[in-house]
This record gives sequence, structure tokens and C-alpha cells, in this order.
Amino acid sequence: MFRILPWRQRGLGALLRLMLAWGLLEGVRSGFYAGYLILYGPKELGLNAAVVGLSFTIHLLADSFGKGVGGYLVQRYGIGVVTIFGAGMGMLALYGASSVKSPLLLFLISGVWGISLASILPGLKTLSSRLAFQGREGRALTLTDGLTAPWAGIGLLGVGLVTKHNPDLAFALLLGGQIAAVLLGISLLGLPIAMRLHKQEYYPWRRLLIFIPAAFGQTFAPAMIGFQVLPFAQKIGLVPWQLVVLMVLGGGLVFALVPFTGRIADRVSPRWLLILGLAVLGVSMFWLASKPGFSEMLLLAVVAGVGFACFVPSWNALVIRILPEANRAAAWGTILMVEGLGFALGPSAGGFITATFSTVSVTARVGGAIFLALSVFYLIVLWRPFWKR
Repeated sequence: MFRILPWRQRGLGALLRLMLAWGLLEGVRSGFYAGYLILYGPKELGLNAAVVGLSFTIHLLADSFGKGVGGYLVQRYGIGVVTIFGAGMGMLALYGASSVKSPLLLFLISGVWGISLASILPGLKTLSSRLAFQGREGRALTLTDGLTAPWAGIGLLGVGLVTKHNPDLAFALLLGGQIAAVLLGISLLGLPIAMRLHKQEYYPWRRLLIFIPAAFGQTFAPAMIGFQVLPFAQKIGLVPWQLVVLMVLGGGLVFALVPFTGRIADRVSPRWLLILGLAVLGVSMFWLASKPGFSEMLLLAVVAGVGFACFVPSWNALVIRILPEANRAAAWGTILMVEGLGFALGPSAGGFITATFSTVSVTARVGGAIFLALSVFYLIVLWRPFWKR
């Protein structure tokens, strides 16, 4: 088993505990805002859907803006401390936000809660890359994302279902998730992720700038159309079970291909896979704009899955190759901050474009153009492997 995994056996238990802690925290916050408060708030607290949605946006923006500093804090104080702090603040935020009737106070609580979580993900990515076998860092980060990302959907669907029948039980589950994360954080105290930075090694701003376009665009472009998927699917005649088939097909293909594409990115070079992945995703978005039928959408899901399977591991491998290890957690924090901004601003931009042109197809074409532009950008910038210069 340990030969299959990209990480060394020593330290793997701590990494898995940290993954579980972050997964629980992701599940709790998505479950609270999108599963609990959206159902409980309008009826019991007088908070309408717009207020709840804006509070979640503020929470995510605070988390995103805080990641730049959060990466530095985890380097200085360690992953155990920042996990305990984030989970503990989440417990207080749950108690406050579940009973507050003032929108302004809800916004304030949401912002503080978001900031308190900003250090954990940079620490998780840094620890995952440090525990990986040499040459497997890109695959390690890709697998880390794959194991933690589903928790947001689990929290949303699970808590939302329980809230409809028993809001008190739903809140107890949310609180239990936070308590479990605190206990996991305690078990991580003393984990040697904090590092003393060498005086001669400065924060890699010049190297970091190369990641900003893709960090923003890779989340901004999909987010523009992501929240409009259901009405778009209805418009082209897709039913829910067909959407599930498409998601399983595309997602399953990504997981099947990542071990192969990740090995190429780690051992050979990430640049051509990165460029190819971005180009394929751009073509997929333009194809989606043509409003294909279900049989054609099956082929589109395969193409998009190939695009993501090329892009994600090559993106992670590129970060590992370029950023110096001493500053990697802080640099990850900046990259994740930019990614979060793209994710938070994408829906607003997509909604504006769709409203202006009265069609989602234009929004999809804009997203495709962004991916293709990024592909051309990295074709130029990475024409020579500058990390070897």
C-alpha cells in the first residue's frame, strides 16, 4: 500500500489526521451556510437567502485574503496550533451565527471565522509535499486535493438533509465536526512543519508572479458557469440522473488518469501537460457553449476529464519545482488566496455576463477564452524551463 501512495510511511499518520481535520472543517462550513443556515435562517432568524449567501461569500473572501499571511503563520507556529485555533474559532462562530438576527453581525462573525481558517490549507499542502517521495510531489498534492475536496459536498448534502427533519440534530453534527477537528489539531501539536527561514533567502515574489494568472483563471473561469449549471442543463434538456452520470464519468476519468499524468509531470516536465490541459479545458468550454445533447455531452465529459487530469498534477508539480522549500508554505498561502478570489468573484462575473447577453453560452465562451489565453501565456513563459536556468 505504501508503495502505491506518494508519501513516505514516516509522518503519514499525521498527514492523514490533518487531511481529516481539514475535511471536517470544510464540511462544517459548507454544511452550515449552504445546508443549515439557508434552511433554518429565513424561518427562525429572519435572514433571507441573499443575506445568507452574502455571509458565505464574506467568509470565503476572508479566508482567501487571509491565506497570504496564513502561510507565514503556519511556518512560524506550526500546523497544530493553527488547526486548533481555526477549529476553536469555528465552534464560537457556530454558536454565534446560529442565533444572530442581525445581518451585519452575521457578516462580522463570518469574516472572523474565515480568517481563522486561512493558515490550515497552506500548511496541509506544504506538509503533503514535504512527506512525498522525491519526484512524487505533484501526485501527492493532487491526491491531497482529491481526498479533501469531496467533504464540502458531503457537508452540504448531509447537513441539508438532516436540517429538513431535525435542525437541532444538524447543529449537533456541525458542532461535533468542529470538536473532532480540535482534537485532531491537539494530536498535531509539535509537528515539525515550522521552519527557520534563512536570512539570505527572500520571499520569492518574482517567481511567485508566474503563478498568479493560472491561480486566478483556473477557479474564475469554471466558477463563472458553475452556479448556472442546473438552469443550463434544464435548458438543453438534461435531467438530474444524466448530470450525475456526466460528473461520475468525468471525475472517475480524472482519478484514473492522474497516476499516469502525475508521473509524467513529476519525472519529466510539467510544462507541456500544463499547456495541454489548459488548452483542452478551453476547447471544452467552447464545446459546452454549443449546447450539445446528452450523447455528445458524454464525449465532452471525457475530454474535460482529460484536461483536468493533465492540468491539476502539472500545476502542483510546477509549484514544487519553482518555489524554494523554505518559503513554500507562505507562497502556497498567496497562491491559494488568488485561487479563492477567482472562486469568489467568478459567480458574480458569470451572472453579469449571462444577464447582459441573456444566455449562458456567452459566459461559457468567455471561460473558454480565459483557459486558452492561459495556455498561450504559459506556452510563452515556459518555452524554456527557467527553473533550471
